[in-house]
Amino acid sequence: MNRLWPPLFLIIGLSFTIMLSGHVHRIKLKHNTESMGTIGHLPAAVLRAAALEFQGVASDFMFLKTITYVGLRLQENSSPTEKEWHRAATMLRGVTDLDPRFWDPYLFAEVIFPWQAHMRPEADKLLLKAAKYRPDDYQPLYFLGFNAFYFEHNAVKAAPYLRRAAALPGAPGFLKGLAARFSLYGNQTKLGIVFLANLLRSTHNPKTYAYLKKRLLTLQKINLLENKVKEFSKITGRRPENIKELLKKGLINNIPQEPYGGKFIVMPNGRVYTTSNMIEQKNKGK
Repeated sequence: MNRLWPPLFLIIGLSFTIMLSGHVHRIKLKHNTESMGTIGHLPAAVLRAAALEFQGVASDFMFLKTITYVGLRLQENSSPTEKEWHRAATMLRGVTDLDPRFWDPYLFAEVIFPWQAHMRPEADKLLLKAAKYRPDDYQPLYFLGFNAFYFEHNAVKAAPYLRRAAALPGAPGFLKGLAARFSLYGNQTKLGIVFLANLLRSTHNPKTYAYLKKRLLTLQKINLLENKVKEFSKITGRRPENIKELLKKGLINNIPQEPYGGKFIVMPNGRVYTTSNMIEQKNKGK
């Protein structure tokens, strides 16, 4: 009987730890929500006055609150609500009011808002602010150009941003010809691959890198499938109804696994769509 006590204590201890961890997680999430609601609605002038000479420290604190809150929600495998996303955007505006040259909140907005929250205009507003206060940095203009082309399908609007970005110090060489080559890309998938591949080169945070890497992998798979759809159309004179037809025709060796847990679907226009919308699916792996 005595031999049963150690494993029994271990099981009880582990169960208590798991229950406590979940409880602590919920407390942290509630605390961050309340903090964001309290701090985020303060006007910029009030924030600056309250921070006194510690505006940089206050900016760091607010940014940490924001990314911690969003990170906790995504960790739960559930995206924040629309109200919560707007609260995060308000926080980021406050962060950049306190420290307009602080680059991390602008990058966070670009990485998260257009893709995860479907709030590209919010990202663009912050990027325009970044371009104003970081006139020596090509990245805000580059991202604005990308957003205009990728999300609005507007090459005319994108080109001036990219031309201005290419003229700034430190701009990568490919930018100089990118605006002129827009018409050659044919669709947004290929531009998305170019954009994410170059963004990865300047991303040093491991979590952000992994997030972008998965998105890049998904676009690369979509691009491959779209090319195979074109081959199928040339051979048969029609578009395939689904991905399985590409497999039966021998154009692919297997049906690619969708990194977010969704499925790849061939649209009537020949484009390939993912049912996950590149958002982690809760039922992945089931």
